[in-house]
Amino acid sequence: MVKISSRELIYLQAVQEENREGGARLSDIAKRLGISVSSVYEEINHLCKKGLVNKSEQLITITNEGEEELRKAKKAHRVIEELLLTLGFERDRVCQLSSSFDLSVPDEVIERIYVYLGRPSKCPHGREIP
Repeated sequence: MVKISSRELIYLQAVQEENREGGARLSDIAKRLGISVSSVYEEINHLCKKGLVNKSEQLITITNEGEEELRKAKKAHRVIEELLLTLGFERDRVCQLSSSFDLSVPDEVIERIYVYLGRPSKCPHGREIP
């Protein structure tokens, strides 16, 4: 099971997407998420304590553990999307449905579903399954 919450995932994704010149800046993350820099600062400190990100001067980087959690979260989400599509759900709905429970499914179950589906390389939206 992914060891991060949906809130932590949102912040990790923002750090990853804003990573420029060796890291992401608090102000860029805040702008991307549409929240205050002080709120981002608090959550980044939380992620630091969990070992998911590092802070140095003005830059935030994702640790190896943070990268692994992001990878597992993306795989879980995309595999469940593919399963839901296979079960007959509309392509437009599978992302929303997957997001409602993807982080709570154990890794072992995700891996079995992945194998059952024939190890798909992409989700229904064309994104790579890690």
